Amino acid sequence: MDDEEPLQYFTLGPLAPPPAPIQINMAEAQKPMEEDEETRAAKGSLKGSPPTKFDRDRKMAKKFLNDFKTYKFLNRKNETMRIPANRVALALTFIKGEHVQDWAHEVMKNMEDRLESTLNPMLETNEYHWDYFEDTFRDAYTDTSEREDADNKLQNLHMKDGNLDQYVAEFNRLSHLAD
Repeated sequence: MDDEEPLQYFTLGPLAPPPAPIQINMAEAQKPMEEDEETRAAKGSLKGSPPTKFDRDRKMAKKFLNDFKTYKFLNRKNETMRIPANRVALALTFIKGEHVQDWAHEVMKNMEDRLESTLNPMLETNEYHWDYFEDTFRDAYTDTSEREDADNKLQNLHMKDGNLDQYVAEFNRLSHLAD
């Protein structure tokens, strides 16, 4: 027992004051995460199925514009869709084929001229870019016979097998197209 060292006692000096409590504003703490999610949505990949390529088939022109509008809506927070000039450039990437490439090139050139004009350059955020694209696309590729075809079908529409619901649905669809 003689090998044991004697116990030593320590006395503590004055204690240091406890650190000040940390206050966290939860709204502030969560804000950067929300901004990161918004930034990711704005700069990330586009979601959903893109419209099928348009190759001058007039019967598919309306479907192409409608499909692109759906794609645009799904990606409305994405920078590509928010900025009209970018949206036009993206839409032009879906217009392919030897019969439409000259038209697509002309639309792109007109937009570039508006953006780079030395007298009065137009901002890429100006919605005119998209309006111009839609108007020229419709002018160039709208199925001009669609209205007449719908009117003819409307004139010859008959109820079949007493199915009133089907008749009314077809009547409404055709009358919408004939307007």
